[in-house]
Amino acid sequence: MQWLCGAEVVGEAQAVAAALARSHAIGVDLWRVDDWTALAHEGASCERQWRRGERPWVGSRFETLMTPTQGPILAITQQARAVPEMLRAFVPAGRRYLSLCDHDVGAILEAALRLDAEIDTAWAKLSAI
Repeated sequence: MQWLCGAEVVGEAQAVAAALARSHAIGVDLWRVDDWTALAHEGASCERQWRRGERPWVGSRFETLMTPTQGPILAITQQARAVPEMLRAFVPAGRRYLSLCDHDVGAILEAALRLDAEIDTAWAKLSAI
């Protein structure tokens, strides 16, 4: 499972990821995102180049980082939901992408401890928090 975390929630996310590993033997690849907008702009630029035939595939930095990994991608931030949603267009094909945004990110991260990454209903429950 991959977590993209805004800089403001990295500490909480690391603690929850460690607990998830201990209690459920589920590994989390945690990526710190300092500038969601820059990643989205870079992805859009790569896509424009691809559409003009200047690139063999979109190959944005975000897409390139996520492609070799497996499992769902969870984007966590205290910013507005529109911020992590900017990256949805660049999620590798076939991967789930859930953005969680709240003023109480700690509660959302705690809910992730109950997440079974293989069950769709768990994603639906988590996204409703």
